[in-house]
Amino acid sequence: MSTPLTVDELRTALDEIRQTSARLGAQATNLAARADHDLGRDVAEIVKDLRAAARQLRVTQLLLEPAKADLAA
Repeated sequence: MSTPLTVDELRTALDEIRQTSARLGAQATNLAARADHDLGRDVAEIVKDLRAAARQLRVTQLLLEPAKADLAA
């Protein structure tokens, strides 16, 4: 049986997920821009998928902000 989750553990986990989401979103955006510029039409679908992933990661980050604020209170 696992130990009970503490508020501090939850706060830390949410912050790590938020930071990871932001970092991965930035990487996906950068990679999409580089692929679009350097490889052009050959990778148009991949660029579209990378941009979609970056948007989803930004949404994840935004969804975690209220939880972070609630835990800080």
